[in-house]
Amino acid sequence: PPNPPPPNPPAHQPKDSASTTMVFRQKLNLFLIVLFSFIAFASYHGGDGSTAWLQWLTVVVFLLSTYVFDWAFTDESSFLFDPDADNWRRKTEAGKY
Repeated sequence: PPNPPPPNPPAHQPKDSASTTMVFRQKLNLFLIVLFSFIAFASYHGGDGSTAWLQWLTVVVFLLSTYVFDWAFTDESSFLFDPDADNWRRKTEAGKY
C-alpha cells in the first residue's frame, strides 16, 4: 500500500512573547517616527524664522537611532542585563578554558 501523504503543517506558527513584544516595539517606534516626521514638516515655515521644527526633528533623530539599534543589535536572546561584574566575569571566562 502507498504511504499516506504527510499532514499539512500549520499555516501560522505561534510566536513566543519576546518576539511579539519586539515586533510591537518596532512597529510603535516606526509609527512615532512617521508621526513626528509629519509634525516636524508641518511646523516648518520658511519666512518666520521659527525653529520649532528643529525640536521635532531632534525627536525623530533620537527615535530613528533607537530603531536602528534595536533592529541591528538586539533580538529575543541577545541582551542580558547582569549588573554584577563577578557573574559576568565567570560567564565570559568559562568559555576561554
